[in-house]
Amino acid sequence: MRYLSRALAVVGVALLVIGAVSGVVHREVLDADRFAAHVEAVRTDDAVSRELGVLVADQIIAAEPDLVALRPLLESTAQSLVASPALGPVVGLAVAPTFDVLDGGDGAMVLRLADVAALVVATVTTLSPAVHATLPPDLDVRLSDFAGQDHTNGVLHQVHVVDLLAWLAPLLGVLLLVTAGSVIPAPGRVRRAARYAGRGSVVAGGVLALALVVVGFLVGRTDDGTLSGALAQAVWGELSGAFWVAVGVLAVAGAAIALAARPGTDLAPRSLLRGATTWIVDPGPEPWPRVGRAVTLLLLGIALLLQPLAVVQIVLRVVGAALVLLALGALVTAVGDLVRGREDRTHHLPRILVGTVGVLALVTALLAGAWPGSDDLAGAVAVDGTACNGHDELCDRTYDEVAFPATHNSMSAADQPGWFFAEQPDGVISQLDHGVRVLLIDSWYGQETSRPGVVATSEGSRAAGIAEARESFGDAAVNSALRLRDATKLAPTGPVEPYLCHALCELGSTKWEPLMEQVRAWMDAHPREVVTLFVQDEVSPADTAEVVEDAGLLPYVYTPTADGSWPTLGSMIDSGHRLVVLMENHGGGTTYPWLLDGFQQVQDTPYLFEDPSEFSCDLNRGTPDLPVFLVNHWIDDKTATVTNAAQVNALDVLLPRLQECASERDRLPNYVAVDFYDQGDLFGAVDAMNGF
Repeated sequence: MRYLSRALAVVGVALLVIGAVSGVVHREVLDADRFAAHVEAVRTDDAVSRELGVLVADQIIAAEPDLVALRPLLESTAQSLVASPALGPVVGLAVAPTFDVLDGGDGAMVLRLADVAALVVATVTTLSPAVHATLPPDLDVRLSDFAGQDHTNGVLHQVHVVDLLAWLAPLLGVLLLVTAGSVIPAPGRVRRAARYAGRGSVVAGGVLALALVVVGFLVGRTDDGTLSGALAQAVWGELSGAFWVAVGVLAVAGAAIALAARPGTDLAPRSLLRGATTWIVDPGPEPWPRVGRAVTLLLLGIALLLQPLAVVQIVLRVVGAALVLLALGALVTAVGDLVRGREDRTHHLPRILVGTVGVLALVTALLAGAWPGSDDLAGAVAVDGTACNGHDELCDRTYDEVAFPATHNSMSAADQPGWFFAEQPDGVISQLDHGVRVLLIDSWYGQETSRPGVVATSEGSRAAGIAEARESFGDAAVNSALRLRDATKLAPTGPVEPYLCHALCELGSTKWEPLMEQVRAWMDAHPREVVTLFVQDEVSPADTAEVVEDAGLLPYVYTPTADGSWPTLGSMIDSGHRLVVLMENHGGGTTYPWLLDGFQQVQDTPYLFEDPSEFSCDLNRGTPDLPVFLVNHWIDDKTATVTNAAQVNALDVLLPRLQECASERDRLPNYVAVDFYDQGDLFGAVDAMNGF
């Protein structure tokens, strides 16, 4: 029976190890949210993006060998694109079939690097317009058919076994350990069964720890200068932490159960430390404890040789676990003393509490590993169906055939601190969340001042800012606001930086680049939306381009085609170039061709109206033949902005004006710009113009 007991214990430990590994895989790989997060982390790993950049460059050069002269440019651009947030939704769509296989579907593993290469061609053209003439005009088309076949890995189907093993293996392992402790005919079977289960859990944690050290050693020796090596190290870096958590749970829970089941165990910290020291120095005359100590020291020595730094981390984790057990022992002993009095130290309450905690920890860990995960990968990677700006019907329409909700002075928000004369109820991100897709913003140079939270228009732009503010708000309003700001005593203390201000930054400001970073994050999370920035630009094109690039928005920007025609919303979304940037005063020229000269693309209406009766559809800026039409629809009275917005944004006022302007100008109003977009029914009017 002793041999049977030992055999059952060995098998039980093996099943616990298998169950722990399966539980981690089930939780970290077969759950859509975690799978998507791991894929994103691996994709953006420096070594992985570098090697993918090389692979994409090889693919482009294989399609067009003469481009070998541009290899450094192609590689650096591809690396930046592969790691950029803009590619997140594209990768999400590419790996969705892979997750479908893992989750039980019939999909195939698909990663069309050719599509990424086509994006690189477009991005290179954007970054370096001079290269445009070098790239063959049909290269992106040829790349779409080059090495773009689907690849199915049948091995992935075997991962479905994990679903079963994640709950069955640990359950059988615990049952076998309990059986191993109870088959020996001797008194105290229940306590011995619990002790076997606890010790078996500790041993399983040790075996798994050794396996992690060995695997970490092997992965660390791979060459991250190759794609396979870079992927191996990135994937291991993502998953190893979860495996170490499993080791800790097995070891701590098992030790708690074993201590609670040991007869006469004193859970006071001093006794526990003395017992551990005694086992290390002299495990006693029995052969199996000595074998256990020898094997433990052998494994520790091997681990030190293979992964010394990892062993240091393990030792620190063991010390942490020991401290937890010591604290737990001290706590339950103290509680027991309070309950029954110090004279009765033989009561079983402390051991029962420790054992219960250990059992609960082990059961919780096993349930966490086996609990069904989310299978909605589309939601996890924010893949937003097939609609374009919320409607399938818009996908086949060109940009200039779509009406978009727009906000005037989008940055001037009532819920943001420090804004005088706010013209919108909330900030830019909230506007995007509610459906606004064209943001009319004003850029100025500003400086932080001696008054915390107050930014001043920089000296070079201050006179123009004051003049525009007086024209927009009136002398009395500007003078009052400046007195409140005590603006005459402001001393600039910070560097000159791009801000979003309405003329005078003292009346309200938002630092431009951080806001654009938030816009980039929003676009990452909404891959089926086309967004437009229309900038009244007092900031130079070079500094504007730097803001866009530093914010990570460059992969999103749209650059016009040679013939000037606008693409469909669907093609903009598929290409990733779905951020249109227009400048009122200065376009980007050939240096920044994606900074569009606004009024060479857009014609608009007047915008200075004192009363709704003054609304007109007359031509203001631009020429009558330009494809995009901006309707400015607000009352220029800052004393009653909200009241006026409620009146003029009402559907029975706004929609007739849009219809009138469409008829009079023979153009669909593309940008419908209003103040306080939450008043009236801007979105209903825009939907009506789009035919919904």
